[in-house]
Amino acid sequence: MYTTYDTASYLLEPYRRFAQIFRSSLRKNPLAMELGAGRFAEGLADMFLRTSKYVKKPEFNIDSVKVGEKEFPVYQTTVLKKDFCNLLRFKKANMEGKKEPKVLIISPVSGHFATLQRDTVKRMLQKCEVYITDWKSMRDVPLSVGSFDLDTYLSYLIDFMHHIGPNTHVMAVCQPAVQIMALAAVMDEDNDPCMPATIVPMGGPIDPRVKKTQVNELAETYPLSWFEKNFLTIVPEGHIGAGRRVYPGFIQITAFINMNPDAHYRAHIQFLEDKIFNNAAGIKKHADFYDEYLSVLDMDDVYYLQTVEKVFQTYELPRGVMKYKGRTIDLKKIKHVPLLTVEGEKDDISAPGQSYAAHGLCSNLPAELHDHYLQPGVGHYGVFSGSKWRAFVAPKIEEFIFKFDKELGSFYKKEKK
Repeated sequence: MYTTYDTASYLLEPYRRFAQIFRSSLRKNPLAMELGAGRFAEGLADMFLRTSKYVKKPEFNIDSVKVGEKEFPVYQTTVLKKDFCNLLRFKKANMEGKKEPKVLIISPVSGHFATLQRDTVKRMLQKCEVYITDWKSMRDVPLSVGSFDLDTYLSYLIDFMHHIGPNTHVMAVCQPAVQIMALAAVMDEDNDPCMPATIVPMGGPIDPRVKKTQVNELAETYPLSWFEKNFLTIVPEGHIGAGRRVYPGFIQITAFINMNPDAHYRAHIQFLEDKIFNNAAGIKKHADFYDEYLSVLDMDDVYYLQTVEKVFQTYELPRGVMKYKGRTIDLKKIKHVPLLTVEGEKDDISAPGQSYAAHGLCSNLPAELHDHYLQPGVGHYGVFSGSKWRAFVAPKIEEFIFKFDKELGSFYKKEKK
């Protein structure tokens, strides 16, 4: 399957080259770009180029962030490199002497690169120092380093927490809501000094049984062997990860689009209309979204099958039977880590209630350490990106973080008094 996809991509290269030349000639022709028909043709060529090839992993390109009326330069560094993931750090310049909460954002290993959380990072940077997990596509990881599984995932997160140090707040977008709960349970049970200062699972499948979506129903409809037979394939020669069995990104993006094909069809029609009427803002918005949306990564076969089975078929975490290196993950062991769950009212991937279920599972966590926020009018992506994320969701998370930060927060200062 992967070889066929690769071959088709290579065979399209002459047509992409022609489309590039055609688009370039139109853009250099003032008369053509003054006419709606010329802009429409240029838009068709642009659309073909965007949708007919591998889209390379985007860059974060966060050079600065505005706080109030002041613009701060932002420095991005890779602070820890591992086989399957790098840990990135974003920090504002000119902050000498000023302490800010440290926040680790766990990006999902579910098809897209960490840059899908660019808006999440940039907004949290206004008041925090931000770290993010930058997972690699398995087609770019040599087979010789072994497989990636759920145990490896959690081990990486623990390593990252130790590297960043104590009093680190942790956010998880979508799929790693499961991992963030496991992380807190393991580190709290061990009384680890680097356990999360707070945890914020956002729109994730902590207990998919609460309210099932199309994603959950698909996982329940077929046995694990069906997913293995139909969705796993081998990375072909020509890639660093040649020979590795993966769930490829091109299948995942196809699944995402097929969940709501009408919306994507309308978006592309709107793009062509914006081209005709020279709506620069609409054109840029479409291009920015799809350049990000269409850039996807491949998942390791072991991790993919474990996720389908343990998260969506047998519900191991909420049933209290999930294990980490043979050790049972018990959410009742979370006794000291404040929990804020965040959900979107219209989320059709992880429906409202799936994240909220964490509160009932953390039955030994004191009531004053629980909080929940439901954002009206947003779907899955609106939980961590877009205007409502910036205006409503992020301030709620900031308030929670600052309340429970052990150096800056009000909660522990009251306790000391």
